[in-house]
Amino acid sequence: MRPEQIALMPTVSTPSVHPSGRWAVVSVTHPSLEADDEIGQLWRVPLQAGRARSGESPARITRGYCDTAPQVSPDGRLIAFLRRLPGHRAQLALVEAQGGEPWIITSFKQGVHEFSWSPDSSRIVLTARVPDPGRYGTVKGIDAGHEDPRRLTGVMLRHNGLVPGWYTDRPSQVFLLEVPDPDAEPTVRPVGRAAAGTAPEREDCRPGTAEVRALTEDHADWSSPVFLDDAVLACRQAATAQGPGSRELLCDPVRIDIATLATRSLRRRHDTRSVEAVTVSDGRVFALVTDRGPSACEVAINTGVAVLDRKAADLRTLTDPDTGFTDSMAPAPGGVLVADEFAGRGRLHLVGASPGSDEILLDHDVVVTGAAAIPGGEDVVVSLVAPDSPGEVAIVSGGRVRVVTDFAADLHRATDVTRPEELTAATAEGLVHGWVLTPPGQGPHPVILMIHGGPHSQYTGSFFDEFQVMAGAGYAVVACNPRGSSGYGQDHARALVGRFGQVDADDVMAFLDAALAAHPDLDPSRIGIMGGSYGGYLTAWIIGHDGRWAEHRWRGAIVERGYLDPPSFVGASDIGWYYPQRYNGESRAEQESQSAMRVAEQVTTPTLVIHSEQDLRTPFSQGLEYHARLAMAGVETELLAFPGENHELTRSGTPWHRRQRFEAILEFWRAHI
Repeated sequence: MRPEQIALMPTVSTPSVHPSGRWAVVSVTHPSLEADDEIGQLWRVPLQAGRARSGESPARITRGYCDTAPQVSPDGRLIAFLRRLPGHRAQLALVEAQGGEPWIITSFKQGVHEFSWSPDSSRIVLTARVPDPGRYGTVKGIDAGHEDPRRLTGVMLRHNGLVPGWYTDRPSQVFLLEVPDPDAEPTVRPVGRAAAGTAPEREDCRPGTAEVRALTEDHADWSSPVFLDDAVLACRQAATAQGPGSRELLCDPVRIDIATLATRSLRRRHDTRSVEAVTVSDGRVFALVTDRGPSACEVAINTGVAVLDRKAADLRTLTDPDTGFTDSMAPAPGGVLVADEFAGRGRLHLVGASPGSDEILLDHDVVVTGAAAIPGGEDVVVSLVAPDSPGEVAIVSGGRVRVVTDFAADLHRATDVTRPEELTAATAEGLVHGWVLTPPGQGPHPVILMIHGGPHSQYTGSFFDEFQVMAGAGYAVVACNPRGSSGYGQDHARALVGRFGQVDADDVMAFLDAALAAHPDLDPSRIGIMGGSYGGYLTAWIIGHDGRWAEHRWRGAIVERGYLDPPSFVGASDIGWYYPQRYNGESRAEQESQSAMRVAEQVTTPTLVIHSEQDLRTPFSQGLEYHARLAMAGVETELLAFPGENHELTRSGTPWHRRQRFEAILEFWRAHI
C-alpha cells in the first residue's frame, strides 16, 4: 500500500435495517485527494440470501458530497441522515426509503451532531451546539478574531477538534424536530408583497426546514438523546451542568419531559458511574457506564453495560468488569447489541436485562464497529473491519459471519494487503500479545517497532493503514499491546497507573526480542521505533534510556503528537486537569519522574518529531520543546508541523496532509534504516 492509496480506504457506518428486514442502509466514506476532504454517500445493502442470488447487489442511493449516519424510520418510509455540503457543517436530511430527492431540514450554525427517531416516526430528537450571542458568526461582520474577550473560570474549557477549541460558550443542546410530510409541497420564502407583515425569519428554521423546538437551554453539554414514553432521555455532562468549579468525568442520564421541559436525573446522587450513552430496548433503558471511582475522573476503566431502574434511579451493571465495551449500542430482542475490545479483536455481544445474560454472538478475527438486529429472526447485520478490509457489511448468523459487500474492491485491485501474524511473548511478569507484519520478498527486512496511543486502547489484527503503508514500503512491522492497553482485563489496563516508562517499556522491548527470535528474516541491525500520543511518549522515553537496553541501537525514531511532559499538560491540554494526575500522580515530583522531556538531552537517536498546530490534546508546545531540546543537544532532528490539523491528523486529518505525513515518514526511514 502506498501513501496515496489512503483514498481507496472505505469507512462504513453502523447499519440501519428497514422494518421489512430485506435491506439495510449504511454510509460509505473515504478520503478524497481531489476534494482534500472526506466524502461519501449512502448505500443500500440487501440482506436476504435469495435477493443476493437473484443479482441484487449493494447500491449507492444518494449523491451528496458527504452523507453519513443513516437511520431508517420505524415505519420504514424515510431515511434520516447527516448531509455535509462543501465548506459547511453537517445538517439533518431526509430521503424517501424507496428513492427520491433528499432534502435538508435543519440549518444549525454549528451543525447537527446526533439524532434518533421517535417510535411513531413523527419526530426526531437531535443534539446541536448553540453559540452564545456574539460568538462564532452569530453577529454579521464580527469574525472570530474580533469577538469580545472570554471571561473564563474552572478547568474544563476546551476540546480538541473544536476550532478554536472553546466549547463552554457553545454547549451541545437537545432539540425536538417535527418530521415534515414528504408528500407536502416544498415551502418557499415569501418575497415582495407576500413578505409584508411576516415575522422575521428565524435563524434555526428557514423555509424548507423543519420546525424545531429546544428541549434544553442551559450551558450543559448533552448527548445520546432517545425517546422514552412521553419524554426524551439524554446524557448530561455533570461538570458543565454543575459549573466551572467541577472536576468530574461523569455524565447523568436525564429525563426531559417533552410537554413541560422539566428534567429529572435518573442516576443516584453519589453514584460514581458515568453514563456514556443510553438506548431503549423492549421498554427497558440500557446504558454504557464507566465507574470513575472516588475521584470521579479515574482512568483506564473498562466501560460496561447496565440496565436502568427508572423508579429507583438505580443502575444495575450487567457485564463483567474485565470486559470493556465500545461507545455504541443497538436495541435487539431480549437486550442490546454491543461490541467489545478483546485481545486485539472486537467481538459482538447480546446483553440481556439480567446480570450474567451476556451472549457472545461473534468472536472472529475482526473488529465489529456497529450492529443492528434484523427483524423476523435472530440474525444480526454488522459493520466491521477485517484483516484485509477497512470496512465491510456482514451478516452474523449462528456464530458465523458472512460478508455481503466488497467496498474495499478498489483497494484490492490497486495493492496487496499484508496479513499480520499473531505472536505472544512470554516475559518474567506475564504474556504480551501482538503481531508481526512481514513484507513480501526475502529478508532480512528492516524493522519498525510501532507503539499505540491511549494508553487505554489496543492494536488489532484487522486492517490498519499505518501497518499497511510501512509493510508496502518494505518494512517489517512489530506491534503489541503492553500493560496499560485495553482488551486484556481491568488489572492489565490499570497496571500502568503511576508506572509510565516502566512496565510498558519492559513489555514492548520483550515483545520486540520475541519477534526477532521468531522471525529470522527480520534484521536486528536495522530497527526504527515510532509512536503517537502516548505511543509518542513511550518512544521518546525508550530512546532517552538507551543504556537500559544496550542490545538495541535504534537507527531512527519518530515521536508524533507526544504526551511528553506531564506537568506542562496542566492548563495547556484539554485533558490536563485530570490525565497527568490520574495516570502519573498528583504531585509534580511524581509527574516529572515519568516525563520523557526530562530525558531529552540523553537521546542520541536521529528523531523526526511530528505535531499538529491545532492539537489541544497533546499541545503543539510539547513537540516544539522536545524538538528544540534535541537540537540543542546536538541530535539530528526535524520538526514536521501540520497547519490546520489537531490530534486526530492520522485518523480524520485532511487527505493531503495524511498523504504528506506518510511520505515524510517513509522518506525518514529510507534515510536511516
